[in-house]
Parts: sequence; structure tokens; C-alpha cells
Amino acid sequence: MYSTDIKTCARQIVKESLNRILAGSYDVPSFEEMKLFLEQNFDHAFDDYLVTQKIKRSHPEWSNDQVIEELDRQKRHYENELRVNLRIAALNTIEEIENLIISLNNHIREWKVMNL
Repeated sequence: MYSTDIKTCARQIVKESLNRILAGSYDVPSFEEMKLFLEQNFDHAFDDYLVTQKIKRSHPEWSNDQVIEELDRQKRHYENELRVNLRIAALNTIEEIENLIISLNNHIREWKVMNL
């Protein structure tokens, strides 16, 4: 997940929750809620076929068993990286949501001072 995805996701959550934010009844999602949201809304599929083809091109002399072992190793590595990246993305998205809410509240306060 890229930083642009994180910012887009945070903006979308803030837009969808704007009424609750303005009413002061919005709670920023918990870390676990954010992880679940990101898992459900972003495709992180491991493409077995594509990786197998790359392994076969890189190591044409390998047996099918060696290819399968390497595929399993790369899949485990991918899943570990995905877990770490998902944790970081969840934390960064929560931080971005909090920053957007603070900015929104500051702009509202400034508008009230100037117009009321």
C-alpha cells in the first residue's frame, strides 16, 4: 500500500463520516478496525501462476519440487511483508484521519471567528 493510497483512504473515511465529525460524535477507528478495513478494501492477492512462471524462467534447470519449494518460500515472505505493511498502513491511515479532523476543526474555528 502506497502513501497515496493511505491519504486517499483517510480522505474517503473523513468524507463519509463528515456529519458525525461535525457533530462531535465520531471516533477514529481502532488499529484492529483499520487493519480489517484495509484488508477488505485493497486487493493484496499473491499470484501463484505469475510467480511460478518467473521462477521457471530464472531457474529452468530446477525440478518441479524445487519450483514448488521456492514458490512456498516466496509466498511466506510475501505474506510476512504484507502483514508488516498492513500494520504500518493502518497506523498511518489512523494518523492521517486524525490530522484531517484536526485540520477540519481548525478551519471551522477560523471560519466561525471571521463570519460569526
